[in-house]
Amino acid sequence: MAKHQDRNARLMAKCAAINATAGSAETMVNTVDCYMQSTVQAGYANLLGPGSVFGYALTIALTIYVAIVGYRLIFGRSSLSMGEMAPRMLLIGAVLALTSNWATYQILVYDVLTDGPQEIVNAVNPSAGQSSSVNQRVDMLSGRMVDLADAWTEFDARPENIAPDEAKDAAALPPTTAAGITAIIAPKDSLGPNMLMLSALLLVLASAGVLVVAKIILGLLLLLGPIFAVLGLFSVTRGLTLGWARAAVLMAVIPVMAIMTAAGATALIEPVLTEMYVSANQGIFSLRAALTILVIVLITVAVSVQLFRIGRTIVGGWTLSFGSQSLPDNLHSPVPTMAVEAQGSQMVYNERMQNMVSAIERTALASSSAGTSNQRAIMLPRRFESETISNRKDDMKTDRRISRGRVTAVRAPIKSIRNAA
Repeated sequence: MAKHQDRNARLMAKCAAINATAGSAETMVNTVDCYMQSTVQAGYANLLGPGSVFGYALTIALTIYVAIVGYRLIFGRSSLSMGEMAPRMLLIGAVLALTSNWATYQILVYDVLTDGPQEIVNAVNPSAGQSSSVNQRVDMLSGRMVDLADAWTEFDARPENIAPDEAKDAAALPPTTAAGITAIIAPKDSLGPNMLMLSALLLVLASAGVLVVAKIILGLLLLLGPIFAVLGLFSVTRGLTLGWARAAVLMAVIPVMAIMTAAGATALIEPVLTEMYVSANQGIFSLRAALTILVIVLITVAVSVQLFRIGRTIVGGWTLSFGSQSLPDNLHSPVPTMAVEAQGSQMVYNERMQNMVSAIERTALASSSAGTSNQRAIMLPRRFESETISNRKDDMKTDRRISRGRVTAVRAPIKSIRNAA
């Protein structure tokens, strides 16, 4: 236990604390990435290290799985060919590889789900750049919005920009220091600065906020990944593995769409904000430009909210075909197999009976067409002679129906009566 704690301390020491002077978006994402990797690696070591409880549980689970396969093969409960046995051996090998070595788990699972989205972004839109570059642009734009809002507030609070009838009321307001400049806030003219401040906040939440949420949830799923890998061995718990895989892929797909959305939003906001800076240097602050930026940011927020729903729709139709109907670990009773065998023998029996009936009918038809002199007499039971014509027709209809089940009557006597008539 002490060794595990020392390892965790060394891993956590590599992660730098959040720097308040740096950009909020980039700092949050980088810090979450660092802590996620260190936490998942430390959790994997604690979960599957020497002497861990889960290590013993893994050994027991694999032993039970192999025992079930051997039991069903020895007692004839299932028949497996080499083609059917190979996937099961690969499944056992994959579980052992993912639960016995962190390097294998990192390459096959961790790196694919964490670095794969960035590779997709680079392939789809190379101009979007890395996730860090997008976050840097978000930090730059949000910082400019805050600076522009402060300058706007300072400009409106100057005595020469206050109306004469409002100068007396404005002088009574408390002074506020913004960027080292003492100014007097005029609440009446704070609509534009407030819009810019709100736009900066929502832009950071819609870009870096979505990334941070997705990465935190993905880190928790990766931390529990070895457990769900073992649960994929048995058909009873295989649904849990499928649910974990869907959730992990969902949290890996969302950053792709979030980065693309943030890149598009920054491309739309940057020219408007640049124009506002140019006009602000001339002492002109455009409320219309601030409203345009706010609308763009609100649309970005709406798209970011829909990303989770879109991702859930994408991964909702994904299924993992394990062949649960033929897996040897299925502990259900062999009644379905016996039913299939009985159904097959029943079909063979029905086919033979139908062939016999058809042969008898052909023989009777050939004998009746040869003429009355050569026609063979077919002795009928007395019960057919004493029946009325109506009952005879009903019996013929009943005997003529041959279902998929057992053949209950032979139609030769009935066919002979019909040919004689």
